[in-house]
Amino acid sequence: MIKKYLLFMLLSFQAGAVFVNPNGTGEAHIIPYYSVNNGMNMLVSVTNTKFEPKALKVTIREGLNGYAAQSFNVYLGTYDTWTFAMGLAINPTVEGYEGEDIAALNSSDNTCAPGLNKALQVFDPGVLVDGPQNLKRLNEGFIEIFEMGELLGDSYNAALFDPYFQNCQYFEQAWQQGGIWHEASGGDAQHDIAPPGGGLMVEAELVNVNNGVNYSISSVALAGFFAGGDTAHVAPNDSSLSLDRAAPKASLLTEERGYQLEFERGIDAVTAVLMSEEVTANYNVEQGVLGITETVYTQPTRRFYIDYDSESSQPPFPADLLVEGCSADYYGGTPLKVMIYDRESTKDPEPGNPGVPTPLPDEPAYCGSVFVQSFLPHPVQPQKPVITQSDNYHIVSAVSGGTESGFIKSKFMYGRPLIGTDIDSHQPVHILGLPVIGLTLTRFTNNNAQPGVLAQYGFTHPLKAKKRIELP
Repeated sequence: MIKKYLLFMLLSFQAGAVFVNPNGTGEAHIIPYYSVNNGMNMLVSVTNTKFEPKALKVTIREGLNGYAAQSFNVYLGTYDTWTFAMGLAINPTVEGYEGEDIAALNSSDNTCAPGLNKALQVFDPGVLVDGPQNLKRLNEGFIEIFEMGELLGDSYNAALFDPYFQNCQYFEQAWQQGGIWHEASGGDAQHDIAPPGGGLMVEAELVNVNNGVNYSISSVALAGFFAGGDTAHVAPNDSSLSLDRAAPKASLLTEERGYQLEFERGIDAVTAVLMSEEVTANYNVEQGVLGITETVYTQPTRRFYIDYDSESSQPPFPADLLVEGCSADYYGGTPLKVMIYDRESTKDPEPGNPGVPTPLPDEPAYCGSVFVQSFLPHPVQPQKPVITQSDNYHIVSAVSGGTESGFIKSKFMYGRPLIGTDIDSHQPVHILGLPVIGLTLTRFTNNNAQPGVLAQYGFTHPLKAKKRIELP
């Protein structure tokens, strides 16, 4: 009854206060992980569950510092769904990277995406302005999807269902010289645009074609994202629309109660609803099914709080980013306190140390924006994660002498509180932890599902988070 009451409180909070919608729809979505490593493809669908046509922004962000590897607009009609796939483009011609594989997307969907090469749109290596200068950096990251507004007038009519979608020409011309949205030639990008109405639904699948394994990835749906009356329509190649556009208010729940908070900046409101002091993930490395487990940790707002050039940061991140175990090229990191328990409640006496690549860090750390934690059944020679093939990872081992499955708790160390103001009491509150979302990927293999038949199975589970708020 208490949890139902808290959920009711959350859903009844005032409009214009961002919150994570447990029902899965909203004006903004974060897909916490994409990857085209290791022969994997990413499949994404975005659905308008409402009658009103919508203008969307999709931005694919690489995993080290969240730079926009690709950004484009989509114009969804009534009850329309947009789908696209991501993978590696083999031997593309990219200046300066000739002969190298590069991440790309394609789509056979008729829905209009002006300027996008649906046949093969390669990602932009020009965003790699610092850090590692290799195309593999574009192979994993996270995705942001925003509703920029609902369509009105001629734009509304152009987005209505058309079996041949001939009206995409209307949207393409609208962004060209002299078009209604081309502001450099007198247009107005907010013309025929009403405020977002929500109701976006996002689904994502990570598919390893060679191994025959599929991992379903749940998006984080943010509702109440925009301030009332706000529209956010920007050009197809403009990646500036991001999580900092949110209203500077947040509604969030701890295990004890709900809070309505105000902040000076919209990005702090988004960070607040994503904050966790501690996250928990399951692992399963049972040898009878050749179990493999990897957990992905994503900090989608991290880039707004760190300055790579000055090696400095703002709360809630630690003041010192250059921790042992995280290269400066990976934008530093945050130390973790890792606690591992098997399914019989046995605790690892030295959590996080067995199997970590040499030289051993004093403690595990979370590096960059998207980070992979790889589980091994026992201390072995370090190796890259088998499922994700991520370059940004560390290794932990199951409990020595214990069972081969259990859970791991990671607590973020040395963070500084994010400070908001309680809307009701007008008193400051401290939100502790880091803005972390993510998921666990597990793979089982049955070498003899039937005589001579190998079968593999993929599972995903979102991270379980513990929030903590203190009154100073």
